Amino acid sequence: MIASQVEVVIHVNSALDEGASGPLLTCLREIPGVIQVSFDPKQEHLVVVQYQPNITSSKDLLQGVLKSGHQAQLIGL
Repeated sequence: MIASQVEVVIHVNSALDEGASGPLLTCLREIPGVIQVSFDPKQEHLVVVQYQPNITSSKDLLQGVLKSGHQAQLIGL
């Protein structure tokens, strides 16, 4: 049986570049249940996270971003 997967968009208030996004993306990838984290330097404020909602939640993902020192909000998909 395939577990359900959802995506959420997180808007980071400060612009991220490829170098600055590295630690944040690593932090998100380490959260149990996260399947994929995407960042496009052309959309320097947005991070897309695909995850399994039966393991983690969008609130947990946002907390990970906030704990890494960024101001951010959930946008959703």
